[in-house]
Amino acid sequence: MEESLKDYEITVVSVDGEEVIQGSAFDFEYEYTSVEELKKEEQGWQWPLKMFRKTDYQVSPDAKWNQAKLDEKVNQLLCMTQEMTAPKDASLTINEDGFHLTEEVVGNTVKKDKVEEAVTKAVTSGETKLILDEEGCYEKPQVTVNSPEIQDQLKKVDELCNAEVVYDFHGNEEKIGKDQIRKWVRKDDNGELYVSWEAAYDYLDSLADKYDTVNSYRTFQSSRGYEITLEPGSYGWGTDVSEETDLLIDDIKNHRVTSRQPAYYMTPYDYLDPNSPDDIGFTYIEIDLSGQYLWYYKDGSLFLSTPITSGTMSTGHGTPAGVYYIHNRLQNTILVGDDYRQPVDFWMQVVGGVGIHDSKWRYNYGGTEYLNNGSHGCINTPYDAVKSLFWNVEVGTPVIMYY
Repeated sequence: MEESLKDYEITVVSVDGEEVIQGSAFDFEYEYTSVEELKKEEQGWQWPLKMFRKTDYQVSPDAKWNQAKLDEKVNQLLCMTQEMTAPKDASLTINEDGFHLTEEVVGNTVKKDKVEEAVTKAVTSGETKLILDEEGCYEKPQVTVNSPEIQDQLKKVDELCNAEVVYDFHGNEEKIGKDQIRKWVRKDDNGELYVSWEAAYDYLDSLADKYDTVNSYRTFQSSRGYEITLEPGSYGWGTDVSEETDLLIDDIKNHRVTSRQPAYYMTPYDYLDPNSPDDIGFTYIEIDLSGQYLWYYKDGSLFLSTPITSGTMSTGHGTPAGVYYIHNRLQNTILVGDDYRQPVDFWMQVVGGVGIHDSKWRYNYGGTEYLNNGSHGCINTPYDAVKSLFWNVEVGTPVIMYY
C-alpha cells in the first residue's frame, strides 16, 4: 500500500491552465498506523474460525508533509505570480450618447490565502486534482449582466425595442430589430426612456449613403467603346430619410413587425427592365459633350444617333455633366432667359433650365461649335432627330451626359 502511493502529486487547475506539484517537493509521505491497529484487533489465535468468514475493513492512510515547503510551492505557481486581470462589474448606461451595456470582466485575480488553504485541504484529503474556480479561489465581479439591477433596466429598454422592420433597398435587405433600436434609446430629463428620432435618422442616412444612387458616381460603358466614370446627377434611387424616420419611429412605438421599401423622393425610370444590372437599364439617352454626339437606346437597341451642339464653354454656359432624366415633354413652347425668348417645337427638360430641343436657327452641329458658339446650356439637336426622339422617349428616361 505504501509502495502504491509513494509518488503522490496534485494537479492545480486555474483559469489559465494546469500545474502539478510533486509530493516529493514538500516531503509528502503516507503512514498506515491504522493497519497495525487492525492487525491487533484481528485476534490471530481465532484463525480457524476466520477461515470460514470474511471481514472487510476500510483504512485511510495518514499523510504527513512539510507545510512550509508546500506553501512555498503553492506561491510559486504561475496563477499566483503572473500579472493578474482584476474583475470588473457589468454596467448599463443610457445617456445622450445612447445605450451602452458593458459585460462584466471575470479576470484571473486569485485570493492567495484561499489558494493556500484549498491546496492544503486537498492534500489532507488525498485529492489529486484541485479546481481553483470551484473552490472560490478567484475574485469575482459583484454585478453581472444577469444581476437584477441590470436585468430590470434591460427589461425596460426591451419594452421599447420590440419592433422589427426589414427594408428592401432595391434588392438589398437591411434589418432593423432589437439590437439596433437599443442603440437609439435615450433618457430624458425626467429619467424616462425613449427612442431618439435623431439617432434613427442618422442610421437611416447611413443606409441611404450606402444604397442611394442619386448624386453618386457611376461607371458606364460608353458608346465610344470604353468605360468612363460618370459625374453625380439627379437620377436614380434617393431615400427620403426624414419621412422614413417618421415612419420608422411610428413602427417602433407600435411594436410593428413589417417588411417594406423605404420612402423614396426619387426612383429610377418606371419602365426599367428588372433584368438590368443597374438603375440605368437598357433605355437611355447618352450625350458625349466632348464629342458633341447623342445616342438614344431603346430596350437595348440603338434607336437614333445624331450630332448636337451643347452649351458654350467660353461664356461659362457649359452643359452640366451627370446622370439626369427627362422631366417633361412640351410642344410649341417658348424658352425664356435673361436675354432671349426663343420658340421651339419640341422641348424635353433634363435638369433645371437645360433640355433637349430643336434649333431651326442652327445649321452646324457637332465639332467645336460648342466651345465659342454653342447654346446657353441646352442640347441643340437637328430638327428631324429631335422630333423622332420626342415621340419615342418617355418622361423619366435616364439622360447620361459626360465630357
